[in-house]
Amino acid sequence: MHMNLRTVIISATTAALLATSGVALAGAASNPSSNSPTAAVATAASTGAASPNATARTHHGQRARLRIRRAIRRGAARVITETVGIDRKTLRADLLGGQTIADIAKAHNVDPQTIITTLVTKATTRLDAAATAGRITTARAKRIEAKLPTLASKIVNTWLPKRARTTTP
Repeated sequence: MHMNLRTVIISATTAALLATSGVALAGAASNPSSNSPTAAVATAASTGAASPNATARTHHGQRARLRIRRAIRRGAARVITETVGIDRKTLRADLLGGQTIADIAKAHNVDPQTIITTLVTKATTRLDAAATAGRITTARAKRIEAKLPTLASKIVNTWLPKRARTTTP
């Protein structure tokens, strides 16, 4: 019972400290030599360890990565459909049917290497633009560019969707 009361007190103190917009945090964190649980919680809160915004930042980062991946897939699908000369529905149906992009390209008399080259060229153009605009560093752009031929080849020759998403027309 003694441990539960201590947990409740620490939780209430943390909530109160977080609610005071950091005013109490500055005073409590200025004396970190104290061994009281309140000072420890206040110090942790002032360093961001108990910050509720840390969770929001993590979720925001995950959502941003998912948006980026989705945009990359859409861009790749656009390049593939333009290069092969088919529409998105046909591409999706063929992929869900178990064909790779290379199989689809061959069925439409397009060399799979053409798709790989086009994907690498378009991605390199986008990376250079992002580096020029300052959204990423030039070093990072070069590291990504070095991986592009391998990634594009993997996408074209071996990629299959992990799960089938069916939509009604």
